[in-house]
Amino acid sequence: MPGRGKASSRRTGIAAEGLRRGLDQVEHLSSVNDGAPWIVNRTFTNFPEAEQVIDWHHATERLWAVAHAVYGEGEAAKEWEVQREEELWEGAVEKVIQSLDALDLGQPDYPDEAGQAPGYFRNNSDRMRYDLFRAQGYPIGSGTVESAAKNVVKHRMRRPGQGWSRDCAQFMLAALSELHSQRFEWAWQTVYSPAA
Repeated sequence: MPGRGKASSRRTGIAAEGLRRGLDQVEHLSSVNDGAPWIVNRTFTNFPEAEQVIDWHHATERLWAVAHAVYGEGEAAKEWEVQREEELWEGAVEKVIQSLDALDLGQPDYPDEAGQAPGYFRNNSDRMRYDLFRAQGYPIGSGTVESAAKNVVKHRMRRPGQGWSRDCAQFMLAALSELHSQRFEWAWQTVYSPAA
């Protein structure tokens, strides 16, 4: 399976929380993220069995950055990007990398995102096998989590007049998480209430 390697034996509280929430009962575990090394490492340390997937939007955003840097805003940029996106969708990451390598992306006026694109796709190629991930039923986008962060967390925590200390914010976020996961009553009875 793509995205596997040797796990660290040092798990953190994230792993304990995952186990508390039943991740050890999940048949197939995946993590959709942007491929930042700290996220990849933290996920692998805590959930080495998880299939890591690069968020589709992040991958195609990189392709658009290259297309616009090299071809401008016109039809040529769109054609180049759509072709790379089709290759990526079908799991032909190597073709995408070859296309990127064929371009002179080291131009000083190109944005960093364009210049770094070949390395980004090369380093994350195992996490970009979208054809396999789709066939196995894995999500390839992180939109639901990001929407929850905006619509649940930000809506509650950033209301006018709200001022949160770090500790109080952590408690409120934990409660929100339980509430919106339909586990609030269970958590209140088993985790947060003192033993009788």
